[in-house]
Amino acid sequence: MGHGEGTGGGKGSGKGALASKEISKSQEVLDAEPTDRGNWDNQCDFFLSCLGYAVGLGNVWRFPYLCYQHGGATFLIAYVVMLLVAGLPLFFLELTIGQYSGKGPIKLFGRVAPAMKGLGHAMLVITFLVVIYYNMIIAWTIFYTFMGFTSELPWSKCYDTDLFGENCYTVAQDNECLNNTQGPLSAFWRKECTPVEDLCQHFNMTMPRADERVCRKPVPPFLLDMEACKLIKLEPFKNGPARCKNGTNEEGEDMIINLSCSILFNSKEIELTNGSASCADGYQDLPLNKAYKRVTASEDYFKRGMLGMDSETTWLNMGGLKWELVLCLAGAWAIVCLCLIKGVQSSGKVVYFTALFPYLVLTILLIHGAMLEGAYKGIEYYVYPTADKVAKLNNVKVWSDAATQIFYSLGPSFGGLITLASYNRFDNNCHRDAILIAFANCGTSIFAGFVIFSIIGFMANSAGLEVEDVIKGGTGLAFIAYPDAVAQMPVPPLWSFLFFTMLITLGLDSQFTMTETVTTAVLDQWPKLRDHKGKVVTAASFVGFILGLSMCSRGGIFMFELINWYSASWSLLLLAIIEVILLMYGYGFRRVFEN
Repeated sequence: MGHGEGTGGGKGSGKGALASKEISKSQEVLDAEPTDRGNWDNQCDFFLSCLGYAVGLGNVWRFPYLCYQHGGATFLIAYVVMLLVAGLPLFFLELTIGQYSGKGPIKLFGRVAPAMKGLGHAMLVITFLVVIYYNMIIAWTIFYTFMGFTSELPWSKCYDTDLFGENCYTVAQDNECLNNTQGPLSAFWRKECTPVEDLCQHFNMTMPRADERVCRKPVPPFLLDMEACKLIKLEPFKNGPARCKNGTNEEGEDMIINLSCSILFNSKEIELTNGSASCADGYQDLPLNKAYKRVTASEDYFKRGMLGMDSETTWLNMGGLKWELVLCLAGAWAIVCLCLIKGVQSSGKVVYFTALFPYLVLTILLIHGAMLEGAYKGIEYYVYPTADKVAKLNNVKVWSDAATQIFYSLGPSFGGLITLASYNRFDNNCHRDAILIAFANCGTSIFAGFVIFSIIGFMANSAGLEVEDVIKGGTGLAFIAYPDAVAQMPVPPLWSFLFFTMLITLGLDSQFTMTETVTTAVLDQWPKLRDHKGKVVTAASFVGFILGLSMCSRGGIFMFELINWYSASWSLLLLAIIEVILLMYGYGFRRVFEN
């Protein structure tokens, strides 16, 4: 590899001459090519761009979800190890070769080994596919941001509109029905308080008898005999739980009473809770959440309100376009286009806001989340190690997920790092940048985990559920669980605006770099187009918008998940392996070190 004069100036001429004695003729051709591609105005622009590229939406929901899934501390250990073993070396390697060559991935790998030029094309294809669906996430976030400009968030409860189905419920609306002592025991169903008996019959089940209900804490029927029996002034029976001795019969035998909720309730020593409404299927009593599919208001709003899905939406029936999403997608691409139209000089200034604003919001959310009731429960689940969790380190999936998350976070094998570094000065200290950015990214993921799990702990406490029953991964966590949490906070519209604005800025940083990777490849392939950089960016944005329209249909989530699943998973790991083999063995590790 070599470095053109336009990128390195005179400072790199000595190193270029030394390397040219050892490298192939094809690399000497690279030195001779003009590289009037532009440069970063200063190193702070480059550093923040790399930081914004590395710290993205995956840090906010994907990392905490994987951390929860694999036992908190278990995944943290694997994550840090994979950062040191795979993530940081690859991150530094791509910054080095990008800065030294001053080229995008296609030109770079074509010069290193012409037969491996396809590696650069593969990176470009993956990046282009991710660019298409990634901006759709930003469009969803823009939608939620604007919908939150109301006195009452539209997903805060189940409204009597077509946007919410009959199985929609919220904890507040359900508790209001359950705690209503007037009339029969009721639960929230079909957007109103419905008798539990009617609800159970609708699903071909029956309502349990009164004495089979669960008592309100702190004295449920399964409590220790001594404490429970004393409430009704009976002597505890030694053989079995929840049984009391009620004197003896004429034969002198002990008279045993199986302690039930109705006995305690009738003794007026304990209160019967309506919050334990359930249905019996003939084998066991099922809580309403398990008796039928209950959908939270935030989930219903995401699927029906924003996406426009209904029960008939399938791959074969995708439905028409949802024009609100089309406008949001157009707005997302307009932002990207305007910020990149002047090249890295313009995007470098934008990242001063987009890279730093999320840290401000995360800090505010952490302070507020730590003060919420139940926050400790979520944080404890996040960081507290147990023997069972540590034992999961023997599971290969923990390590594979940690490696995949490192690639999603840091961004090697996408070509974006090579592109960003190609606009650097030749003598920039990329070794320092690689270490700082990699550890900053890892620290941000862990920091975001504290923020998120404090909110999830609050949600679990409010719903009376365990933490593992609240967390959802992928788009579900960002657009279902979090809006639900925001709706329960004081001044919900304010927190909604801050949270979704943070998601927009997190997404835009990564989107800037990936789009820049695509346009840089085009400009490197056809240098004459460099005088028309604005037109190339506009054309790329327009093509991305057109290709993203399929995800704006009422069944667009299916296309989104398809691209998301197949575009950047194991393919990234494969490209990373090929890249390392090519550079270390094909090009030669000694040349890489000298460069």
